[in-house]
Amino acid sequence: MTDGTKDVLNFRGPGGGGKGASVPKGRQIDPDAAAEISALLGDMPRRRDLLIEALHRIQDTYRGLSPAHLAALADEFRLALTEVFETATFYHHFDVLGDGDMAPPEITVRVCDSLSCEMAGAQDLIATLRADFGDSVRILAAPCMGACDRAPAAVVGQNPVFAATPERIAGAVRNKETTAPVPGHVDYDTYLLEGGFTTLKDC
Repeated sequence: MTDGTKDVLNFRGPGGGGKGASVPKGRQIDPDAAAEISALLGDMPRRRDLLIEALHRIQDTYRGLSPAHLAALADEFRLALTEVFETATFYHHFDVLGDGDMAPPEITVRVCDSLSCEMAGAQDLIATLRADFGDSVRILAAPCMGACDRAPAAVVGQNPVFAATPERIAGAVRNKETTAPVPGHVDYDTYLLEGGFTTLKDC
């Protein structure tokens, strides 16, 4: 780096520059972003089926997916940047940022506004939460969460809150309860003792 500027890393994925091009086409790889993504992924295999896991790591670490990090991730996985971008934008729990965008607040609350939740007061809940939290917590309307029988449904981070009220959500935010609880399970022998597979046996 004789001129004091950062060298541009060559993008190894699809879309590289044509014959005789001095730099590849498309977004160039930022060296700092490349180093951050490489360190964050560590020994994770760079397989296509692990792309969502890698996106989660970036989201959890940086509270968002910047263009530079997405380009570096595409390079790591040898994927087209468009494929990584389309995957990231498909899931509403990922925050895809624009150039220069600030990461969102530490906690995001999503409130379902589909029909059942709308009828159960989702809009009033959203308005109350936005008034109560201001800019300290991001409040978003979100599509159906599959809990129509327990409307209104909300998610604090990744922690579902059913029959949500401002008080219940405030408690989860205050205690930083942002991860989904691990469900219990019944082992095979217990399931049989409790009548499991009875219908199958009768057949």
